[in-house]
Amino acid sequence: DLSDCSDIPSDDPFIYNQSILQAFYYFETVAINGMEIGSEDWVGAFNGDLCVGARKWDTLLCGNGICDVPVMGDDGSEVTVGYMNTGEFPTFKIYDASENTYYDAVPDSEEPWENFGFNIIDALNGYIGGCTDIDACNYNADATMDDDSCLDNDCAGECGGSAEFDECGVCNGPGYNADGCCGEVTT
Repeated sequence: DLSDCSDIPSDDPFIYNQSILQAFYYFETVAINGMEIGSEDWVGAFNGDLCVGARKWDTLLCGNGICDVPVMGDDGSEVTVGYMNTGEFPTFKIYDASENTYYDAVPDSEEPWENFGFNIIDALNGYIGGCTDIDACNYNADATMDDDSCLDNDCAGECGGSAEFDECGVCNGPGYNADGCCGEVTT
């Protein structure tokens, strides 16, 4: 049976199956680009691309204002294949209801999954990944966290291309010829 996620869009990736093996990840603060999320937003847990838990982030309904994300484990049933196993690390996403946008999120400490685990983490921070180096050819002005994807133009002007200058300073040139000179051999 699917968890009750009726408040989120029907095409939402935060749908998961209940498992008899569970852990809980408590976050003292959850933010997107430094701004705490609202009561209509959601936090989802994933094992790869597979949603393994989610919670609507209404801190008024959580104990002492600190909410948890239930993270389901692989209990051997057909509906939990690919869910968490002991020692694996879940990843997280935040759904911003006001923007109808999903953000990758990084906890400030990583805690491995274990059945009946209660993990208390200070913060979960959502971001837009991309190249933040303004000098890179694939700079992403919307990115708020660098994901090591920055590229440079090669000598032919192709972003991330493989063209290189040869020994003679010619882009994709032939280099030294058989006579030890630059350029093509002429006869």
